[in-house]
Amino acid sequence: MIEKLNNIVKIKSGVFAKSDANPDLHYIQSTDFNKQRNWNKTLNPILANSSKFSSHILNAGDILFVAKGRDFFAVVYDGMFKPAVASTTFLVLQVQDKSCVPEYLAWYLNHPQTQTLLWSLAKGSAIPSISKSIIEQIEIPIPELSKQITILELHKLQMKEKRIHKQIGKLRQEYINELTYKSIQ
Repeated sequence: MIEKLNNIVKIKSGVFAKSDANPDLHYIQSTDFNKQRNWNKTLNPILANSSKFSSHILNAGDILFVAKGRDFFAVVYDGMFKPAVASTTFLVLQVQDKSCVPEYLAWYLNHPQTQTLLWSLAKGSAIPSISKSIIEQIEIPIPELSKQITILELHKLQMKEKRIHKQIGKLRQEYINELTYKSIQ
C-alpha cells in the first residue's frame, strides 16, 4: 500500500524560543545530533515550561524531521530528554496510522533514494528547506508490520556492520603503525 505522508501522520512545526531562567524544558535542535543521527551530548533544559508550549510537547514515537539546513534527516524521539519541544528546524511528525511504525517512517525518510527526492524538492539556496506542504505529498510505501520490522532489523545489522568495519580499520592501522615503527628500531 502506498500512502501520502499527510494521510498517515499529523505534522506540526517546531517552536521558536529563547532560553529562560529556571529552565525545566528541553529544547531540541539539529545540532544535538551527530553525523550518525545519535544524540551527541547530554541535553540540559534551557526553557521554562509554560502553557505556550503545551501543544508542542514531544511524545515518545514522534518523528523529528530536520527540514532546514544542509542535512535533511529524521529521528524518532524516544523520550530520553523530557519534557521537550523541537526547534523550528524540525517538522514534528506524529504517526496516526497504526499500520506504520515510526522507526520505519524515519528509516524511509533517511533512505538515500528518498533523500534524493527530498533534495530535488528543497527550496532555497543559502538555507535549503522542505516545507510542510511539500513533505505532506511524499508517497510512502507501507508494507505489513512484519516486513517493516524486518527492514528495521536489517538496517540495525547494517549499521552494526559499519561500526565493526570502522573498528577493524582502526585496529589494522594501529597494528601496521606499531609493526612499521618496531621495524626501524
